[in-house]
Amino acid sequence: MAKLTNIDAEVSRGNFFKFDSIGDFVVNIFQVALILGSVMTFLYLVWGGIQWITSGGNQEAAKSAKEKITDAITGLALLAAVWVIWRLIIYFLGITTSVRGPFNLRLPQP
Repeated sequence: MAKLTNIDAEVSRGNFFKFDSIGDFVVNIFQVALILGSVMTFLYLVWGGIQWITSGGNQEAAKSAKEKITDAITGLALLAAVWVIWRLIIYFLGITTSVRGPFNLRLPQP
């Protein structure tokens, strides 16, 4: 006879809205901030690209679009640097990240 298994009991997932410590809360807030920041800078990059395409030879519009693209790339580079620093802090302080975030994304473990 087949054995029934409760899948929910077998799979242990971190709940984004349930925190066992203030550290879990801070990790979640930081992960959400990085995700939102990345999405916002990507959208800003797309906005600059569309503005550049539709500038139609207007030098002012093209200059503004280039500035948007440069700012977006700078923002993405800053977010990447912040993420690396965050991972180094987590590594050196020995903090475990048990909560996986709202999108069930897992940060690479060192």
